[in-house]
Amino acid sequence: MQLTGRICGTEGVSVITVDRGWIRRIVPLPGAIAEEWPWIAPGLIDIQVNGFAGHNLNVAEVTAEDVVAIAEAQFPTGVTRFCPTVTGGPEERMRRSLQAIARARREGHLEEHIPCIHLEGPYISPEEGPRGAHLREFIRPPDRDEFRRFQEAAEGLIGLVTLAPEVEGALPFIEWLVDQGIRVALGHTNATTAEIHAAIRAGASLSTHLGNGSHALLPRHPNYIWDQLAADELWASFIVDGHHLPPAVVKCFLRCKGVERSILTTDAVQFAGQPPGRYAVAGRTIEVSEDGRISLVGTPYLAGACLEMHRGVANLVRFSDLNLAQALTVASTNPARFLGLAEVGRVAPGQRADLVVLDWEEATGCLTIRQTIAGGKVVYERKIEGDGHV
Repeated sequence: MQLTGRICGTEGVSVITVDRGWIRRIVPLPGAIAEEWPWIAPGLIDIQVNGFAGHNLNVAEVTAEDVVAIAEAQFPTGVTRFCPTVTGGPEERMRRSLQAIARARREGHLEEHIPCIHLEGPYISPEEGPRGAHLREFIRPPDRDEFRRFQEAAEGLIGLVTLAPEVEGALPFIEWLVDQGIRVALGHTNATTAEIHAAIRAGASLSTHLGNGSHALLPRHPNYIWDQLAADELWASFIVDGHHLPPAVVKCFLRCKGVERSILTTDAVQFAGQPPGRYAVAGRTIEVSEDGRISLVGTPYLAGACLEMHRGVANLVRFSDLNLAQALTVASTNPARFLGLAEVGRVAPGQRADLVVLDWEEATGCLTIRQTIAGGKVVYERKIEGDGHV
């Protein structure tokens, strides 16, 4: 396979040779007019996906087929790898979710698409505001025996855990997880400055969807958002849909963390790609508005996101002073680095051919996906009306 286009972050037009799933060679195409060719970037990587296209990972009846469908539904958005996210709930339901993901990865040819599972809860703050849409009745302190059962159900795939460092037993639990090679994120927390610093010393390395899962009103300073922004040891993930964080906040947060420590995520739930309306989920009513906001009816709280990764990339450019190459770094290179995926996240010889071919209209801020390529295979191709070709 050969791809021709403008590699984001480089000059001119290049020809990329892919063989047996790997990038073998990149050579310039002399005399090519850059504007006539699409952009080529690393495949996008989403570290927090709860569901997509009507499929929910966090219900008792979830199946391996749901997980496969979620993976495939993200290909048109440029996502080649993602972390299925299991949220807090009854232990048995959580174990079923973990088992379904593990089975899908094992039997559904998703080994390269799912680097690890993200466990968000149940070890988070029970307080109104920080716990977000998580049900209080299922929030509990860290339990090593329970986590071992989770990891057994997941076949060892849990690689990222989001928790609140102030809950009882959290700090030794963080150390214990990190000793096993599991990454720990702070999120849905009401931690003090001292507790955040203690969690960092224990090995925490990420802030999950920073600025969300928090109180509606906070002291000017100090507060747990400022403390995490100022901690250079912490990466930070951001939901850039215009609802979770206003554009001005996105711009400020990115300037604090810099391109090097920022990660775009969607926190997508089953309503991503679904029409507006009200939906009943686990005894609660969720409303999807015309503008894509997902709300827990009767509260001021968001209940996940409808964001698609390629639209998040476009929003990064629109909301901040990042250029396209930097925004794509936040959506591909950075999550690969954070997860330790050395074989993806760059367009270079010797890298796995996880790639996205896209069009970018700078004047309108419109980004569209032409092709998504995973492991050297075209898993999505946009058809152009008239000739049927990309």
